[in-house]
Amino acid sequence: MQWLTKKNYYVFHNISGLGPCDLIALNDNGDILKIDVKSESIRKTGTHAGHKIRRMVTKLQKKMGIKLLMVTKQGKCYFYKND
Repeated sequence: MQWLTKKNYYVFHNISGLGPCDLIALNDNGDILKIDVKSESIRKTGTHAGHKIRRMVTKLQKKMGIKLLMVTKQGKCYFYKND
């Protein structure tokens, strides 16, 4: 993922398509990020229309230290704070 490589991470994709994370990224300091990538979604109807849909890591992902990386329609990336 280009956003991570610009931040000096080496990025490794989950080739099986299954599992608790989509990417593993590491930098020259040995810092390792386990990442599940999600598209940012906005509610279209209801009392919360126009608000972002809240995402959560699963119990397994939390145990494994996996972070959610959100991607907006415009391609902006950010780590979700409430995981």
